[in-house]
Amino acid sequence: MDWLFALIMVWNSLTAAADAEAKAEALRLEQALRLETAYYAENTAPAVLGEAFALMPETVHQGDAVFVRSQEGGELSWNGKVYKLEPFGTGYYALLPVPTDLKPGTYKLGGKPLTVKAKTFETDRLTVTKEQQSMWQNTERINADQKKINKARSSSAPAPYYKEPFVVPTEGRLSTPYGYTRYVNGVFNGSHRAIDLAAPTGTPVKATNAGKVVLAEELYLTGNSIYIDHGLNLFSQYAHLSKLSVKPGDEVRVGDVIGEVGSTGFSTGPHLHFTFWIGNDPTNPDLFFGKTPFRWAAK
Repeated sequence: MDWLFALIMVWNSLTAAADAEAKAEALRLEQALRLETAYYAENTAPAVLGEAFALMPETVHQGDAVFVRSQEGGELSWNGKVYKLEPFGTGYYALLPVPTDLKPGTYKLGGKPLTVKAKTFETDRLTVTKEQQSMWQNTERINADQKKINKARSSSAPAPYYKEPFVVPTEGRLSTPYGYTRYVNGVFNGSHRAIDLAAPTGTPVKATNAGKVVLAEELYLTGNSIYIDHGLNLFSQYAHLSKLSVKPGDEVRVGDVIGEVGSTGFSTGPHLHFTFWIGNDPTNPDLFFGKTPFRWAAK
């Protein structure tokens, strides 16, 4: 009967180990759920986390973005590109840009309808000197800088650095809103997919939220420039600075001073050129100020 006693002991050990493993997994899930829930508004967390697939928000305008949460990992195809769903808490997340030229209508994402509404963008006419205008002809320098920028935005932390709301990075007058169609000396120059905040040279520029600096150097067109990774493929850009106060690799908190307003690069006066990038796609900064993507679900 010794063999039977040994078998019972082994079974009891396996059962205890399985119970301990199950308890550890339940505790891990509970902690992950608490972490994730803390990012949401109290009245929206149960509804969003209870859905198999959630869009935040479900209605957007051209130039905006949509935040996706799924209970399953994998990839999403959107507007001709593929986006990875990154694990965070008990779900999987992705930020998707909505281009300014995306046709208005209803699109399907994860079986859910996303409504894209039209938005009117006004025209901005800028007059510059011949010397300034000639800067756009130096394609070799411009392309070299673009490679640096694309590399800096090629990888992002899989979890958000931020938890607090995003803040406006400097005190200044909004001189050019997001999405304006721009003409330089009467010639079409593209869409202004950033906001310009006019302010005196030397005005402090703050990190819009917590993150890691991935680029901080002088570039040809944007002058002294900073890019910060905020996690989940979201980056903020600060351009035309007179001073850089951070370097690549630095981790910053929301509101930390990272530089000063200036007029370096292609610029007609002191201002901060600021925008958000989802990877290499620009998106409207106005969506983020005073909140985070987790709060876009709030009605």
